[in-house]
Amino acid sequence: MARPSLTWRILRTIGRAFLTLIVLLSAVWVLGALTYQGPVSVVLYYVLVAAWGVLALWAIVQLWRRGVRGLALYVAAFVGVQIWWATILPSNDRIWTPEMAQDLTYERQGDTITVHNVRNFDWATLTGAVERWETRTYDLKTLTGVDIGLLYWMGPAIAHSYFEFNFADGQVLSLSVDIRKEKGEPHSSIAGIFKAYELAVTAGDEHDFMGWRVNDPNQTVTLFRTNATREEAQLLLLALLDKANALTVTPEFYHTITENCTTMLWSLTQAMEAPLPLDYRILLSGYLADYLYDLGRLNTQYSLDELRRLGSGTLPKAKAALAAGLTGPAFSTALREGVPAGR
Repeated sequence: MARPSLTWRILRTIGRAFLTLIVLLSAVWVLGALTYQGPVSVVLYYVLVAAWGVLALWAIVQLWRRGVRGLALYVAAFVGVQIWWATILPSNDRIWTPEMAQDLTYERQGDTITVHNVRNFDWATLTGAVERWETRTYDLKTLTGVDIGLLYWMGPAIAHSYFEFNFADGQVLSLSVDIRKEKGEPHSSIAGIFKAYELAVTAGDEHDFMGWRVNDPNQTVTLFRTNATREEAQLLLLALLDKANALTVTPEFYHTITENCTTMLWSLTQAMEAPLPLDYRILLSGYLADYLYDLGRLNTQYSLDELRRLGSGTLPKAKAALAAGLTGPAFSTALREGVPAGR
């Protein structure tokens, strides 16, 4: 039998190396799935983890000895894992943390919207608050624009986005796309990749959203005022509220990468007249302001660094406003002092 050509041998090696990488990445994914959705029994968990690790190593050895035929057992096992994974479904029927206990819903009659379960807690600590859930009515004709608050807690690349809808009477309705945690469940960005949390849209008073965050010294919030028109702000507001209504009927899982607060902004705006273009900064949510600035959606009479500096004192302002007993429009006005308007 003729010896394979050098070109063929190089291509075969490259192909096997690529398949080895695929096996390793899929094995890591399975280990993550077992970690966050696997059996409660610690013994059974470690048995399954060890078994999968051995199977993956065996599949790699077989790949280099026998070619792709050696992958058959691993592929069959991986398909079985995917079938199990598909049986893990989201639910609205869990014991939620207090701040996620109620479902956000709304209805519209002409230009009037009635929003149910607007959160307005008085936070004493990060975990303790006087709880208030309110029903509020807003006139869409008086909507003046939307601001964005970026909450940073783990470096400049990752942030949580708040959408702050401003009305002419000084009211601000804050909306946030969140993980919906169960009681006693810790937060983990990695867990958010593995169906650990349901997706939620929450509404709150800025007195609540920012008053909560002042209790964590490791968090900062930077406020940016956009130049969105009333029509654009209304489209985003109603899209978020429609999503909230839909989630009460058909729950979804939150996903750290593909279904989070900032990717939701991008997906929702695709239905608008001027959708936002896809950009890597949609995934690296801490750079959302850079993205909007480049699109001319912030006040470009200032440099981005200047806008960031002027908007970075949100939590100190919130702390001072709380100490002064400010609530409602007065609280929101205090947060915006010195922050340039979008236009």
